[in-house]
Amino acid sequence: MSSDFDPYTQNLTFHEADGTPFFVPVVVLDDFYQYCIQICINYGAQFGASVIIFIVLLLLTRPEKRASSVFFLNGGALLLNMARLLCNMIYFTTGFVKAYPFFSGDHSRASTSAYANSILGVVFTSLLLICIEASLVLQVQVVCANLQRRYRTMVLCVSILVALIPIGFRLVYMVGNCKTIAKADTPQSLVWLESTASIVTTISVCFFCAIFITKLGVAIHQRRRLGVRDFGPMKVIFVVGCQTMIVPAMLSILHHAIVVPELNSNILTLVTISLPLSSIWAGITLSNSSSSGTSPSRCALWSRLAVSNSMGSNQTSSTDTAIAMSYPNNKSSTVCYADQGSARRQPDLEQGNGISVEHGVSVHSYQRL
Repeated sequence: MSSDFDPYTQNLTFHEADGTPFFVPVVVLDDFYQYCIQICINYGAQFGASVIIFIVLLLLTRPEKRASSVFFLNGGALLLNMARLLCNMIYFTTGFVKAYPFFSGDHSRASTSAYANSILGVVFTSLLLICIEASLVLQVQVVCANLQRRYRTMVLCVSILVALIPIGFRLVYMVGNCKTIAKADTPQSLVWLESTASIVTTISVCFFCAIFITKLGVAIHQRRRLGVRDFGPMKVIFVVGCQTMIVPAMLSILHHAIVVPELNSNILTLVTISLPLSSIWAGITLSNSSSSGTSPSRCALWSRLAVSNSMGSNQTSSTDTAIAMSYPNNKSSTVCYADQGSARRQPDLEQGNGISVEHGVSVHSYQRL
């Protein structure tokens, strides 16, 4: 035995089915198992975070809001994310990840359930992206609800277009990847498509959150000019919106700069758990601020986020003065009764104390009989 022999870099000899030998370095085998361990830890952490947020969503969402579109989209996205991560973790227990099939490319003994599990993981990822994009489009439209009609229509058209581009790339990649899995072939020809789908998804998230943050940032700036500095629902959504935009973008850039197993998978998980967090936190803050105030008026922010049918609930007070806000683009009008005592205090546009007048809103005063 030569004195220069290094047992940690020796080659292991495997034989194919016909007896042809091939060599696998020990270093490559070690890297393979280290990769499996690291990626399973990554998936397990994401799965645990998704389960916790889903439980928090069920416990903290008010019963009347559980029939809303936002609740179903956010809850469905969490369930799909958990199913996606579970399929990805099960993959490492199948015959695809054993040493000989992996290095030889012979997957003849892989079970049918292993193929089905891999295909389901790809399908769940595509469905998850659809839920995320739909939730982003809905919440951006809610935030921009007080814009003029033509601007709302313009934002809606651009939002739908930006949402459909990553969905289209993801669906094309899903079909190609499922065919590759069914043939037990290497997906080298789909690398560019996967990278493109990841890039356009990140751009889509940044686009939606840029609109979201810009609109709410302007509203917060206006509140500061009025001297209102309380940490209310608008600031909550502003903070979580910053997190939803900046962190996934940073992870997407790092994904192309450093080698971390499935770092790109964290982008979808982070957006999935951030969307319900913003609604939950804003709803709790709104409930606390409303219960501590003397005015019975209720801010419509949470109702708009939930897109529920409770927006037309009657609001009453013991005062004699009422303010009727009529929207020119709406046939109906909403009547809010303001407390005269609260009018002497500094108005809080976020917590429901006072009247906020946006562009395109006419205000009329009359004496209630």
